Amino acid sequence: MAELIEVCFASTLDADGREYLRQLRWAARDTQYLSWLQGAAERLATPLYGYVWEEHGRIVGNLSLIPMYRAGHLIYLIANVAVHPDFRQRGIGHQLTQRALDYLRERGVQSAWLQVRDDNPAAYRLYLATGFVERTRRTTWHSADSHVALPNLLEGLTIQHRRGEDWALQARWLQANYPAEVTWNLSFNARRLSPSLLNRLVGLLRGEAQQHWAAYRNGQALGFVTWEPMRSASDMLWVAAPEETEDLALQALLAHARLALVRRGRPLSINYPAGRAQAAFEAAGFQAHQTLVWMEAVL
Repeated sequence: MAELIEVCFASTLDADGREYLRQLRWAARDTQYLSWLQGAAERLATPLYGYVWEEHGRIVGNLSLIPMYRAGHLIYLIANVAVHPDFRQRGIGHQLTQRALDYLRERGVQSAWLQVRDDNPAAYRLYLATGFVERTRRTTWHSADSHVALPNLLEGLTIQHRRGEDWALQARWLQANYPAEVTWNLSFNARRLSPSLLNRLVGLLRGEAQQHWAAYRNGQALGFVTWEPMRSASDMLWVAAPEETEDLALQALLAHARLALVRRGRPLSINYPAGRAQAAFEAAGFQAHQTLVWMEAVL
C-alpha cells in the first residue's frame, strides 16, 4: 500500500506525506501492532482499513476508509484512492469507490467525505459519477524561503498583540473562515485560541505559548492572525478577517508574523478558503501548495 501511494503521488508528496509513508512502513513491519489493529481499525482514525484491488498477487489499487466524527455523528473519510499507472483507464478507481460506499450504506453510515486536488479533473468527475457533491474548496499556503520585508502600512494601520476584549470578534471571524464543514478534518479548535487562563497555563507548561496579532486602523480591528505550534512538519497560522478587509489586513499581519517567528526556523502553513486574498498571501511570502475540493456523498 505504501509503495503504491508513493508511486501514484510522488509529485505531490510533502514532508507530512513522506512521514505518513514512513509510519505506514513501520506499521507493516510490526506484526503485533497489526494484529491488535485488526480488531480496532474501524474505531480509530487510521488509514489501515479499506479495500485493495489485487491482480495476480499484486496490489494495484487502494482505497482507505478512515472513521471520524462530525458533530457527534460517525462519518468516513475516503482517502488514498490510488491506482497504479499501468492499470488505469479500466474503472478500478470507480469500482473501489462504489464498493466502499455500498459497504458504508450497509452499516448505516450517514455520509462519506473525500478531498481531491482541483488540478485532477478526472478524479473529480469520477467522484461526481459515484454520488459525491462539492461542499467547499480550501487552499493550503506554505511559507516560502524568500526574504520578506514589512510592508509600508497605510496611515492609521498598526500591528499589535491581540487585545483580550477583541476575542469575541476574532472568534466570529474564525467561525466564518473555518466553518464546521471543514474543522472536523483540520487541527483547528477555536477554544484553544481564546485568551483564557487555562490556555495561558498550557502554553507555559509546553514552553510554546501561542502568539496573537491584530491589525488595527484608527483603533478598529481589521483582522487577526494566531500562531499555533504543531507536531506536524509545519506550524499553523489561523487567520481571522472579513472579506472586505482581508486583503488590507492579511498582507501586513502575515509578513509581521513571519518576521516575528523567523528565529524558530519552522515552516508555516495556512488553510484558507480558495480564491481569497491570494495577492496578500503572495506579497507576505507564502506560496500556494495545493487546493483541495471537499466532497460529500450523503448515504
